[in-house]
Amino acid sequence: MVLNALLLACAFSCALAQFNPSKPPAKPIKSDIKYIKCQVCELLAKNAYRQVQDLKKTLKPNKKLDEMAVIELMEHITDPTKDQGEWVAKIDLVESGDKLLVQEQDQLGDCGVECKTVQRAAEDIVGDRDTDLAEELWKLNMNRAQFTNWLCRSLTSSCKGKVPKLPADRKPGPPFTVLDEQQAQLQKMMAGMKEQGMGGTVYDRDTIMKKYMNGYDDDYEDDDEDEGTTATAKGAAAGAKSTVSKLAEQATDAAGSALSYTQKKLSSALSGAQSLLTGDKKTAPAAEL
Repeated sequence: MVLNALLLACAFSCALAQFNPSKPPAKPIKSDIKYIKCQVCELLAKNAYRQVQDLKKTLKPNKKLDEMAVIELMEHITDPTKDQGEWVAKIDLVESGDKLLVQEQDQLGDCGVECKTVQRAAEDIVGDRDTDLAEELWKLNMNRAQFTNWLCRSLTSSCKGKVPKLPADRKPGPPFTVLDEQQAQLQKMMAGMKEQGMGGTVYDRDTIMKKYMNGYDDDYEDDDEDEGTTATAKGAAAGAKSTVSKLAEQATDAAGSALSYTQKKLSSALSGAQSLLTGDKKTAPAAEL
C-alpha cells in the first residue's frame, strides 16, 4: 500500500526525536585551538598512519595499496561521524594547571563543544593538504615518528613555537559524555541521510501530523471517480491518519524498530512519501514494513 511509505517516514522521524532533542548544534571554541593544536596534530598523524597500516593488512599478497582508498581516508579523517574520524569523538579536553590536555578515551563521546573544537583544529591542520598527506601515506617511506614530525613541523607549523599558557580565569569545559552504541548508530545514519540529500530534521508529533497528513483527506476530491470510490479513499485516509497518530504516540518503541531498517529501505520509503506528498499517488512505490 502506498501509504506504507508515509507511515514509515513518520515512524522514523518520531524515532529520531527520542534521541535528538531540539537544541542548537555545538560549535567549536576557536580560542582554545592554539592550546591543543600540536597535540591534535600528533593524534591526527598517529590515527592516519595506523589506519593506512590497517588497510595494508587487508591486502592480498603482492597486491598494491589503492591510492584512492588513502585519499578517501584523508577526506574523512577529521569527521567524527565517519569511521575514519571516530578518534575525534574519543577526545576529552582536560584542564591541568596552565595546560589544556588532549586525552584519548576508550569509548565514543557525544560530539559537543570539545569534540567540535578538536575537529576544527584537525580541519585546520589538514586544510587543502589532504592529497599531499594521502600521497605520503600511500608511499609510506617514513615511520610513524617521521611522518608525525613531517606533518606537524615541516608541512605545517602546528608544533612550532611555544604553546601559550591557559588563562587562570578560563571556564572549564563540560565533562566527557559517553555515547552508547545505539546513539552512535543513529548519528551516523542521520549524517549519511544528510549527505544523500534526505536531510536530518526531526519533527515533533504535531508537526509530523501536519507535514505528512495535512490535506490528505482532500486528495481525491478532484478525481473523476464515483462516490463509492471517493468514500472508500476518504475512509482509507482517515484510517491512515489514525495510524500515524498512534505511531507518533508510540515513538519510543518505534525508535528501536527503526534502527533495524537499512538505509536503502529508508531511502525508498522517504522517496515514496515525497512522491505521495507531491501528488504522484499512482507511481509512488510501496515500502516494506
